[in-house]
Amino acid sequence: MSANVYTVAILKAKPGKTDALISVLEGLAAATRKEPGAEEYGFIRDRKTPEVILSYEKWTDASAEYAHWKTPHLAAAIAQFKDLLEGDPVVHQGAKII
Repeated sequence: MSANVYTVAILKAKPGKTDALISVLEGLAAATRKEPGAEEYGFIRDRKTPEVILSYEKWTDASAEYAHWKTPHLAAAIAQFKDLLEGDPVVHQGAKII
């Protein structure tokens, strides 16, 4: 039996780039949700710091999550991040414990 894999990433938009970042993330989410093994894939905007966006991903297993990193739509989004983000995304991956 395979265990689900969860990924959470923290992205912070450069000043004035939040709307452009959201636009990129909308396209990324639409394509990612069609991938085999993608059970949940979404983004949450922080209420107190609206330029901070959290990704939330649930994958059927590690191989599905790994395959996501090889997709053209993720590569295209990452290429755009350099102009939109303050620093690199902070990515956390793991298994649900509670």
